[in-house]
Amino acid sequence: MEEEYYKDAFGKIEVAKDEAGKEYNVFIPNPLPPKINFDQELVLILSKAEEKLGKLSGVGLSLPSPNLLIIPYLRKEAIMSTRIEGTRISLQEVLLSETKEGEEKTPDAKEVINYINTVNYALKHVEDNQIDLSLIKKMHKILMGGVRGDEKSPGKFRDVQNWIGSEFSNVSDAIFVPPNPEAVPELMDDLIEYLNTEHNIPVLVRCALMHYQFETIHPFCDGNGRIGRSLISVYLCKKKKIIKPLLYISEFFEKYRLNYNELLLKTGQTGKFEDWIKFFLKAIEVQSEDALLRAHKLLLLRESYRKQIQNETQTSEILNIIDYLFSNPFVTVAKAGKVSAVTYPTAKRYIDKLIKYGILKETKHLQRERTYVAHEIYEIIKEI
Repeated sequence: MEEEYYKDAFGKIEVAKDEAGKEYNVFIPNPLPPKINFDQELVLILSKAEEKLGKLSGVGLSLPSPNLLIIPYLRKEAIMSTRIEGTRISLQEVLLSETKEGEEKTPDAKEVINYINTVNYALKHVEDNQIDLSLIKKMHKILMGGVRGDEKSPGKFRDVQNWIGSEFSNVSDAIFVPPNPEAVPELMDDLIEYLNTEHNIPVLVRCALMHYQFETIHPFCDGNGRIGRSLISVYLCKKKKIIKPLLYISEFFEKYRLNYNELLLKTGQTGKFEDWIKFFLKAIEVQSEDALLRAHKLLLLRESYRKQIQNETQTSEILNIIDYLFSNPFVTVAKAGKVSAVTYPTAKRYIDKLIKYGILKETKHLQRERTYVAHEIYEIIKEI
């Protein structure tokens, strides 16, 4: 990390020492906000992002069932965010693992589940509270519980130096070295104060700044990317820009991972935030539009299914199974019985009826228990 690269940065270079007394440079970001040039292009991108996100939030308000979109969308965000960090689990693997109640989850599946639990906990917390340091630490503790990195002080800010670089790099040849651990508490205090203070900067731009600043501080030993991305939905929900966590922005970051990482680094080096903000706003626009299209298809499909079975006896029990399928299109007879509160034989009859209507079909995956899939739902929610 050469000092001359940072001469115009939004921050400063400081010298730190390792345990052996060897010096190295760390980057200390300035408190937010920076100076931003709201040129015509940025204003246009902001307007489009606001429009699309507003429409998506409207869909969240009109959902006939809370789980219809929230669970599959949040799951998608969790998978994509963990994938950026190298986890390669597929949506199908996660869905199938959720049907195996009582069975030990794979490490990758557990990382996804932890991410979902982290966001849900945070969303519940901010209903009546501000985003604060105790929340962020609790989110980290949930995220890292029982998975890779759980030995690296879950729920605590780091007390060692970390850096960003190749697998075999060290602090002296790293691509980026975040602040020394002694600087982290004050920097995080500044960030929290910024998040909870009203500004004339638009919320979506403030969200982009928040994500940049958190990743630059890198306050934890591990899990910084996932916590930083999970805070996006939490912050937008807290600020009422979206009512439910329906935005899976990490899909865009994963698709354009090189741009995502390079812009975060470049912004720190140059102190020019406009390119990063435009990228972030484009992510909101594109992913909101994608979520809207999928929502429209899912809502139409749900209405079609309900019409098909409206003349059946015990309609409400079958409808419970159908609504469950929109949260997870894979189901077993045991799971169907649980969600509809009926016996195993009755649940089997309901499964057979859904097969007759073409809503379900048996999968060919090798499972301990027969598993069925609502293939039309799965085709809509699976990754592109």
